[in-house]
Amino acid sequence: MKIVRFITFSVLAMVILFSFSLCNKSNSVGDIPVYSYLTPPDSPPHTFQIVYNLSTYGDKEALITFDSSAVWLIEKLGDGRINYFVKNDSASRNIYSKDTLGLKAGYAYRFVANNNNYDEFKNFFTQFTKLELDYNSFGRKF
Repeated sequence: MKIVRFITFSVLAMVILFSFSLCNKSNSVGDIPVYSYLTPPDSPPHTFQIVYNLSTYGDKEALITFDSSAVWLIEKLGDGRINYFVKNDSASRNIYSKDTLGLKAGYAYRFVANNNNYDEFKNFFTQFTKLELDYNSFGRKF
């Protein structure tokens, strides 16, 4: 009886550890930090990635506040079928493959990944790169 409990406990522990490891896998290159959509960075570095666990249907939101107004390149990495968009209080903007946007300091943006159509996805990565463009003269502010 003790052996059965031990085996059951061991299998359960391995399943739990494997489940947690799915959220930490990364297809990032080099020293680019990767953050979960559940715990995005408070003051993001110049280049970073957000990973969304899309193993279940529905919207997954990363709430990101930038510490300075800047122009950012936002890219979907991997499969393009995932719906990805950014929302503020008054608007929503789709990011089909990649987009360059002027994002305001101190404002909390919601970056949303949505998978309501496919069941084969697990993790979805996006990358943010701060560009050396002047925010004040950049035309596509959001």
